[in-house]
Amino acid sequence: MTRSFYTQVRPGVASVCADPSATLSKLPFSEQERLFFVRSTGLLDSKASEAFDRITRLASCLLQVPIAAISIVDESRQWFKSRVGIDVSETARNDSFCTCTIESASVLVVEDALTDPRFADSLLVTGDPGIRFYAGVPLHLPSGHALGSLCVIDTQPRKLNDQEIQLLQDLAALAMVQIDLHQMAGRINEVTRLPNRAQLSEDLTNVCLARPGRLDTLLLLEVMSSAQLQSAVRAVGIPPLEAALRTIATILMRSLPEGVDLYHVGETRFAAIYPAAEDRAQDDIAATLLAKISEPFVTDGGITVQLEAHAGLVRYRCNQAETEDALRMATSALHQAEAEQRRWTWYSPGFDMPHKRAFALLRAIPSSLAHGEFRLVYQPKLDLHTARITGVEALARWRHPKFGDVSPAEFVGLMERTTLIHDFTEWVLHKALEQQSIWRAHGIDLTVAVNVSARNLEHPRFLQILRNACALYDAPPQALRLECTENSVMTGTLTAKTLTAVRAMGISISLDDFGVGYSNLSCLHSLPVEILKLDQTLIKPIATDERAFTLIKSLISMGHALGYRMLAEGVETAEVLDLLKHHGCDAAQGYYIARPLEADAIAEFLEVSRGPNLQGMR
Repeated sequence: MTRSFYTQVRPGVASVCADPSATLSKLPFSEQERLFFVRSTGLLDSKASEAFDRITRLASCLLQVPIAAISIVDESRQWFKSRVGIDVSETARNDSFCTCTIESASVLVVEDALTDPRFADSLLVTGDPGIRFYAGVPLHLPSGHALGSLCVIDTQPRKLNDQEIQLLQDLAALAMVQIDLHQMAGRINEVTRLPNRAQLSEDLTNVCLARPGRLDTLLLLEVMSSAQLQSAVRAVGIPPLEAALRTIATILMRSLPEGVDLYHVGETRFAAIYPAAEDRAQDDIAATLLAKISEPFVTDGGITVQLEAHAGLVRYRCNQAETEDALRMATSALHQAEAEQRRWTWYSPGFDMPHKRAFALLRAIPSSLAHGEFRLVYQPKLDLHTARITGVEALARWRHPKFGDVSPAEFVGLMERTTLIHDFTEWVLHKALEQQSIWRAHGIDLTVAVNVSARNLEHPRFLQILRNACALYDAPPQALRLECTENSVMTGTLTAKTLTAVRAMGISISLDDFGVGYSNLSCLHSLPVEILKLDQTLIKPIATDERAFTLIKSLISMGHALGYRMLAEGVETAEVLDLLKHHGCDAAQGYYIARPLEADAIAEFLEVSRGPNLQGMR
């Protein structure tokens, strides 16, 4: 049963173990130092935590006592981080047993408080709740200072055996683990001293546990875009910016409804949780915050600031699934507000769906690679001078068990924004060269082209990965092609150095999608490229568009003059193929020649390709 646990301080009665009524400046230095470390933990007056509550529940249950608490001893009070069997969050320090506990070296056990001269006259013994038995273990910080105690209390005298004392010490050790985690996680933003993102995540969970089923609102507020932040740092430096953030935090706290906490969850991002109400009321809160923060203000450093802030809101039910996703949904709403240049917006599943899909795909890529959900297909390349298939381009395909066939344009684009692109390209290299070695063993001699990205070329281990793959499958360097886009090879000197080293290995390089990227002709002559691939958007209209045809003829002529071989991609009709052949293009690929084929279909295709369709081009 929950007990009333109010403590009254009696005038003229000294503390049983110390003088907590003294002002901080009059306290012994050791106590001043202890209090400094206690307060620096950030635990005093922090929100309830299920992680700590589990420990006090266990203590009460295992030791069969009605009251258990994790107590933090401050200057003039003891405050309960967690409690079972009491209904107040703090009591005066004067009569607290825990004040003596923190001064003890180990477990303090009071078997019968009425017979103990230190506690017999305590209001907690003579009055409510009528303590007769107490046992507490001091909680020591890494600095050695006692923070408080884990204590168990009974209204009947009793003893603890050695096993029970050890159990109490073990539970105290668990409490210290949670305190250490709280400290290591860093629950306070260093600039504004507001609770940070880690604390927001914990509070979302704790509110859910305390009020299951309640409808709440999470608001995220971005007061400055990333570009604005970087510009501000360059213009005025970090200290004035931090001063501005503290001013912003003060404005926001004053503007929030009473009882609503403010969190600082990113460099310039703030958050608040509050009970959901009618849509209008929710909009009013967002509108008030944005109006206040949009007013010009002057920082302590004398800098005038005017912000263009955006907010995202999500209404969610306090259950595990929705609570765990609340922060992501609010972030999606915030991004939508920024993208649509709206001051605030509610979470929209429609706007969020592509991002959820992208996130799900990214998470699935490593396991999909491991479980064979990716495969390579091969698109033949036709030599227009000999009318023979001389090579193939390796193209990745992904059949996801939930999403079905995923476009390479989608999954490669996602991977290029992460380090996954390195593992993926290494996998493609190994699979392509392994298949080439199988063909070679069956008398099929084809070059294999593999696509690589700018991030691959910038990776410090790329050349070693390439050498290892070639050595493993005994692949002749001249039988491998690397295909890179214009945009990737013209990003900097590092990629150019990598390409030069690749060319020195004897591996040919093709410039993919030529004509639709930078088309930086001043750089083109210096790149170690052997083949220029004319993009399909330039190729497809040449049979019906005279200007498009003139452009292609000019590009072919220019490429040959610079010493490049020219390959056209996206060839879909006999007419286009004939035009390319008769105007000097060296090679072609596209659906008219062949769609991408499974590896085991290549041999049969090569037999068929020797028939009249392609033979007629000789």
